[in-house]
Amino acid sequence: MDSQAEGPEGRLLRQGQNEGEGDEFRRNINRESEDVDGIESQSRPLLTPVETHTTINSDNEDGEEPKDGVKWWKRPSILILLPPFVLYAMALGAAAVPRVNMVFALICQDYLNRKEREATNGDFTPIRLVLGADNPECEIPEIGARAATFTLYMNIITGILSAITSPRLGQYSDRIGRRMFLILGSFGACLCEVTLILCLKYPDYFSYWFLLLASAFEGIVGAFTLILALVHSYASDCTSFAKRSSAFSLFHGFLFLGIAIGPAIGGFVIEKTDDIAVVFYGVIGVHAVFISYILFILPESLSKEKMELANEKFAEERRKSAGSVSWLQSVMGVVNVFKPLNVLWPEEGGNLTKIRTNMILLAAIDFVMFGVGFGSMTVILLYSKVEFHWTTKFASYFTSFVNASRVIGLFVILPLLTRFFRKKPRPGDPVGGCDNLDTLIIRGALSMEVLGTLFFVVARDSPLFMAGGLIASFGGLGSPTIQSSLTKHSPSEKTGQLLGVIALLHSLARVIGPTAFNGIYSKTAKTYPQSVFVVLVVLFMIAWLGAWFITPYVAVDGVGDEVVERLFADERGELDESEPLVGRN
Repeated sequence: MDSQAEGPEGRLLRQGQNEGEGDEFRRNINRESEDVDGIESQSRPLLTPVETHTTINSDNEDGEEPKDGVKWWKRPSILILLPPFVLYAMALGAAAVPRVNMVFALICQDYLNRKEREATNGDFTPIRLVLGADNPECEIPEIGARAATFTLYMNIITGILSAITSPRLGQYSDRIGRRMFLILGSFGACLCEVTLILCLKYPDYFSYWFLLLASAFEGIVGAFTLILALVHSYASDCTSFAKRSSAFSLFHGFLFLGIAIGPAIGGFVIEKTDDIAVVFYGVIGVHAVFISYILFILPESLSKEKMELANEKFAEERRKSAGSVSWLQSVMGVVNVFKPLNVLWPEEGGNLTKIRTNMILLAAIDFVMFGVGFGSMTVILLYSKVEFHWTTKFASYFTSFVNASRVIGLFVILPLLTRFFRKKPRPGDPVGGCDNLDTLIIRGALSMEVLGTLFFVVARDSPLFMAGGLIASFGGLGSPTIQSSLTKHSPSEKTGQLLGVIALLHSLARVIGPTAFNGIYSKTAKTYPQSVFVVLVVLFMIAWLGAWFITPYVAVDGVGDEVVERLFADERGELDESEPLVGRN
C-alpha cells in the first residue's frame, strides 16, 4: 500500500508493528491480569491522549542500544519525567500550610488596622504583627471566620477557571504536544507564588485582595489538576499498555510522598529561618527548575505523525459539526458542563436498573469523598490554629503525618488486601461489575472517615485531634477502589468518557466543598466551631449507607477482559489489524 494513501493512522499502526508491540503485548499479558484494581484506577489519565498505535519504548530491559540509534536520554520515558515531578509535588506540599497561615496573618493585620481606625479615646491598643510569624493575637474566632470566607473566594475562583480551561488545554496538548502545557501550568503557578510574596512583603501596597489574582493565575492554567493529567498523558504516550498502570502508580506514589515530605521540609525551613517567605522563594525556584528541565531536557512524547493525526481528526470533527449544529447548539454544548453525566445512565443492555444504581451511587460516594477531602483541608488548619494554637511548623508536621499514613494505606494495605482476598481472574472471564472485596473496602474506608471525623468533633486537645486525622487518612483506600469499580460497569470504549465525568465531578467538588464547609465554619466559629465536623460526619454516614445498596457481580453487556480476548484472537488469526494493539490503561 502506498504510504500516502494509507494516511497517518495506517503509518502509525505499521510503525507499532515494526517496533514489536505485539511481542511486548504477549510478554506482559500475564502481568497485566495481576494488576491491582485500586492502583489501576488511580493510574488512569484524566485526559485521554490520542490513540497510540506505537509503543515508544522506555523499557529497554536488556540495556541494549535502541535500533533507531537514539540515545536513551533523548527518548520519551517516565524515568526522565519523574525527577521534576517529584520536585513539583514536594513544592506543592511545602507551600500548602504556609499559604493558609499567610492568608490568616494578612487578614488579621487588616482586621486589627480597622479596629485601630475605629477606636476612639484610646480604647484600642495598636498591635503590629510580624507577617508570616505565629501571632497569638490573631487566634480569635472572628479572624478565623474571615480567613475561612476569603479562602472560600480563592477556591471558587481557582476551581471555576480550572474547570473551564483544563479540558481545552488538555485537548490542545494532543495536537501541539505535552511539553508546552507542562511549562504553561508551572509558569502560572509561579505567577501565583510571586503575587503571594508581593502581598506578604508589601502589604501597604498590595492588599490581601490581590490574593484573588493569584488564584486566577493558578486557575487559568488549569492548576495542579492539569499538570497531573498531562503527566499521565505523557506516561501513556511512552509506555506500552501492559505497563501503563505501573507507570501511573509510580507517579501517584511519588505524588503522595512529595505531598507528605513537602510540609515537613517547609516546617523545617520556617523553623531555621523564622521567615515564611523563604518557603515561597523556594517554591519559585522549584518552578524555575521544573520549567528549565521540561524546556531543555525532557523530550516530547508525541511524534509529529501522532500530532498530525490528532489535528486531522479534530478538523474532521469540526467539518462534520459545522453543517449539522446551529450556533446556539454549539454555545449550549460548551456551556452545559453536565451533559457528559449521561454516561452514568446507560440506555442499552441488561440489568439496567442495577447498573444505573451502582454507577450513580459510586459516583456520588466518590464526589462526597473528594469534596470533603479537598473542602475540609483549609477548615481543619484554621480550626486547629484557633482552638489548639498550632504553629505553622506543627501544622506542617501534622499534614505530613496524615499524608504519610495515606501512602501506607495505598501502597501497603490495599495491595495486601487485593493479593490475599481477590482471586486472580481467568482468561476470558467477564467483568461483572464490582465484587465483594470492592464493596467491603468502600464500606470500610467510609467507616474510617466517619470514625476519624467523630474524633474531630469530640477532640479538645491536640493528641486526640491528631488521632482523628490518622484514622481518617485510611479512608483514602476508598477513592481508587470506587473509580476501579466504576470502570467495571462501563464498556471499554467509554472508559475515557467515564473518567472525564469523574474529572468533572471533582472540579465541581473543588468549588462546592470549600464553599459549603468554609461558609459553615465562618458562621459558627463564634458559637460552636465543631459544627462543620458534625456536617462531615452526616455526609459520610449518608455515603456509608448508600454503599450498602451497591450490588456486586452485576453482569454488564459489552464488558469483559478485553486484553485476554485480543490475545486469543491474535493467536487464532482473527485480530483486525486495522485496530491498534492497545489494551486497558
